[in-house]
Amino acid sequence: MKIRIEQISEGETEVVLRFREKTREVEELLAYLNKRSRALLCRKDGEDVLVKPSDVIYLESVDGTTYAYTAEDVLQTNVSLAGTEAEYAGDGFLRCSKSMVINVYHIERLRSEAGNRIDAQMTGGEHVIISRRYAKALRRILAGKE
Repeated sequence: MKIRIEQISEGETEVVLRFREKTREVEELLAYLNKRSRALLCRKDGEDVLVKPSDVIYLESVDGTTYAYTAEDVLQTNVSLAGTEAEYAGDGFLRCSKSMVINVYHIERLRSEAGNRIDAQMTGGEHVIISRRYAKALRRILAGKE
């Protein structure tokens, strides 16, 4: 595969992917590019807001309502935790308890707790407990096995 990169001084950034046949390499590039353009639909102050998955530190379900926590805001979203976990697993989202999904790329520190649980300090200082049921999945991710 030949790669050509051009820097332009004006105009819109454009990515062109030309291929003769759709190989695994091309499929991976397409998946990566599509992933980069996705956004999570949230609500703040009665307005719809699009949030990049990479900006979400964690999502929490409280009384049937799901909230997305970013460095700046707490936003309401209609996406379920199971839906978020499935849709954004490739972006680092991992279920850590019955009511929470975290973005592993926002973990700053980890500390083992009693009962095979893990205390994860997230970006911004928030502490999230990863239950023993989900701790194994986090360990697999950190070991590079997922």
